[in-house]
Amino acid sequence: MVGQIVTTIVKRAQELSQTDRRVWAELRAANPQTYSPYFHLDYTSLLSELRDDVYVACIYEGETPIGFLPYQGQRFARPVGAPMTDYHGLISAADDIESDEIIKAAGIGAFHYSSSVNASMNAFAQSEDSGVMMNIEKGAEAWRAERDSSYRRHLKSNRRRIRKSSEDIGDPRFEWMSADQTVFDQLISWKKQKFVETGKYDVLSADWTMTLLETLWSRQSLPKGDGLRCDMQVLYFGDRLAAVDLGLSDGNTFHSWIVAYDAELHSYGPGIQLLEGLIDASEELGYKRIDLGAGTDGYKRHYASEDVKVSGGFIAAQGSAAALSNLYSKAENFGQKTLKDAPGKLRRRYSQIAACEDSISGRAKAMLGAVASNRRG
Repeated sequence: MVGQIVTTIVKRAQELSQTDRRVWAELRAANPQTYSPYFHLDYTSLLSELRDDVYVACIYEGETPIGFLPYQGQRFARPVGAPMTDYHGLISAADDIESDEIIKAAGIGAFHYSSSVNASMNAFAQSEDSGVMMNIEKGAEAWRAERDSSYRRHLKSNRRRIRKSSEDIGDPRFEWMSADQTVFDQLISWKKQKFVETGKYDVLSADWTMTLLETLWSRQSLPKGDGLRCDMQVLYFGDRLAAVDLGLSDGNTFHSWIVAYDAELHSYGPGIQLLEGLIDASEELGYKRIDLGAGTDGYKRHYASEDVKVSGGFIAAQGSAAALSNLYSKAENFGQKTLKDAPGKLRRRYSQIAACEDSISGRAKAMLGAVASNRRG
């Protein structure tokens, strides 16, 4: 970069100046890569109230802010809100700021990330994926008209499931922006049961993750543009609760976040029925985009209409944390070839656990469960 000297100053979110806050919003709006609600300043600000290890690397050219990197941790750092954050990265007007230089300047030893939208992270990436974002600004029917024959077959199957569920249980009924505490509690119960069934670490077991969801959900009555919130969308078959989607939203984008359904109704495709209903209601609800996060496996391959590239990996910046991260990487590469990726699975599991559990005893207990689950797998 040319021009004035570029400096990096680490601040807590509460320490951001009014100029910082204004420029953050302007930079986010100017860069299509940071459309996601996870890049909203409110997300970092709320997390900084829930955790004491949340920081922002503020990049200045002279005295002018030109970029912000929110993160948590110090020696080993992760994206802010990990593992709850589906997209993350540097907030800047363009992708011409070298992420590794910022991380070093912030005093971070190693930075591990999973779904960065920044091209400057690609040189350090160990995996690449695509996000599934639906641009529905022109309306549901215009969006559907651009889908391919595979989606149309998928839609035909969904219509058969609607008829079948209506005959067997009751007509589908949607409740948008639900404030029903009973439904919220059932969503969490279903999600936790899924963690048990799959043997995955329960990221909702930490106090701060549940407080994050509950706080954002309590804001859903906020007018559009007044901040970040969680909107809860609900599907019933007759009077029976079938599926729930709690999504992060800034009013323009609905990011499907915590999704679950009644497992006994699996054959009726309640999750797909809820998603298709949400697409139809998007204009009424004010959504210009619906985002399903990274990964195009399963049903999600039918829904992507915008190219969203993300990458995962780590930046070994400096000191012992960098050396240890490089050692982990070598173990994972070996494990992928000879041990069915066992070291990599456990490292990724520990990364989730360490991000959620603050105490050593909590981390140890969760890791013992992870090791047992890995052996069963």
